[in-house]
Amino acid sequence: MQQYFEGDKTESLETFSIPSENNGVRADIFLSKILNISRSKAQTLIQKKEILLNSLPLEKYGIALKTGDKLTLKLQAKPLKDSTPQDFNIPILYEDEEILILNKPTNLLVHRTNPQDLQFTLVDYLKDKGFKLSNLGDSYRLGIVHRLDKNTSGAIVIAKNNATHANLSKQIKERQMGRYYLCVINQPLKESKIVDFPIMRHPKHRLKYITTTTNHPTAKTAKTAFFAISTHCDSKLPTQNLALIGAKLFTGRTHQIRVHLNAINRHILGDGFYGYKGSYTGRILLHAHFLHLLHPKTQESLEFYAPIPKDMQDFLCEHFNLSRYQNTQNPHTIQIPLSKIYQG
Repeated sequence: MQQYFEGDKTESLETFSIPSENNGVRADIFLSKILNISRSKAQTLIQKKEILLNSLPLEKYGIALKTGDKLTLKLQAKPLKDSTPQDFNIPILYEDEEILILNKPTNLLVHRTNPQDLQFTLVDYLKDKGFKLSNLGDSYRLGIVHRLDKNTSGAIVIAKNNATHANLSKQIKERQMGRYYLCVINQPLKESKIVDFPIMRHPKHRLKYITTTTNHPTAKTAKTAFFAISTHCDSKLPTQNLALIGAKLFTGRTHQIRVHLNAINRHILGDGFYGYKGSYTGRILLHAHFLHLLHPKTQESLEFYAPIPKDMQDFLCEHFNLSRYQNTQNPHTIQIPLSKIYQG
């Protein structure tokens, strides 16, 4: 099965604004640090005209950057190699002519961020299945209004046309769309709390994010509410004081829940990337359980629960007392009313 981006000239653009502390730094040195590549590789990118400085091709390796300069990395999307056929179906929670709501499985990337990335993505799946998709963004983000991390499961909304995409994006910006998550953390919260720390890319590890101060030039506002659901109640993991909590997103930054928990010295089980060091070795226990939005055409208020994957549900039922959350229509599943538990 051959997969291609639409057109041969599609480009991926990533722009970096030069902060004051890098004023006067050589362009090749700045690129090597921010991209976590060798200096010679950075020089090769410049030589191949893959780097723009303030929208114009960067001509010299050693040009001194100034505060506020814009460096843009331009990578041309190439046809993807043959990929292994993907024979699976993702549960549909709702579908009409405007939107598609899915229960995304774990270990599935929503979209690629690098045009040369060969991983099979949710966008590839949607295209293979023939769904209509909006195309407001890049060709490898078709239909994607918001994202879930690769190893996070749960509810995700897909836009089928551009008007719907714009409407849903506005709902996220104006906080009309509600996104609630379940996660298991390595120690209980002392109380429900809102974490309102800006987030930026880690200066040394480009795949990682950290909290920062509001006056940092690359900081983006980020706000998450965390609230308790249940605490650890069995003796099978006696050395661990676990807690099942809910999280409500007010913004949608990359890794936001994981970064904000790390900032208050809490870690999601299975998330070694952000500091979990316990004995649990399974998937990250983070699931987008509940989503509400206004229908982009009718303005009807819609609510969707994404069933918890069996592996995560088995863990929850083994280590927490959740009998009061059993689904009355299906006693073998649990459904936790997150928006009722946290009404802020």
